[in-house]
Amino acid sequence: MITDSIVQEVREARASIAAEFGYDLSKYLVWIREQTRLRKEALSNSGQNKPLETKGGASESPVAQKRRVRPNRAGA
Repeated sequence: MITDSIVQEVREARASIAAEFGYDLSKYLVWIREQTRLRKEALSNSGQNKPLETKGGASESPVAQKRRVRPNRAGA
């Protein structure tokens, strides 16, 4: 069977995120809502679309960390 590298990468990211939140979907959804609120707040305060910097106890998701380390390969 042929292994698709993109599908494998998505599955690994999903597994990493699930493990980070103890496989508890409600904890993950609370984190998403908080990040969304912080993002909206930052955008409304700055008036520009800048990347949100995490503050205090907020942690980046594994996907965000991976994107920061390895840029998007679109168009490459």
